Amino acid sequence: MYKYLNRKNLLLNLMTVFSLLIFIFFISHIFFGERSLWKIFSLNNQISLAKKEYSILLDKKVKTSSEINLLRDNNLDPDIISEIAHKLLGLIHSDQIVIDIPK
Repeated sequence: MYKYLNRKNLLLNLMTVFSLLIFIFFISHIFFGERSLWKIFSLNNQISLAKKEYSILLDKKVKTSSEINLLRDNNLDPDIISEIAHKLLGLIHSDQIVIDIPK
């Protein structure tokens, strides 16, 4: 009778330990695995940073595209040309005022 109870207790203890190990295994994969919650939050953070960078680059593209359109032959703007020349040649500083007097 005691041998039967000892075997039954041993079997229950082994099943409990095995179940606990399986539970720990799956919980660790839920939180720290390749497709875990931690990874999901990390990827969402990377996505939001990439979207912000994309919007900044898109704004720069729009500004550059509008400046290129102002420099085309069919839509030549003399003000933008003089502004670029003054900036590149260093003829004007930020506190100076340029007055264009036609001849």
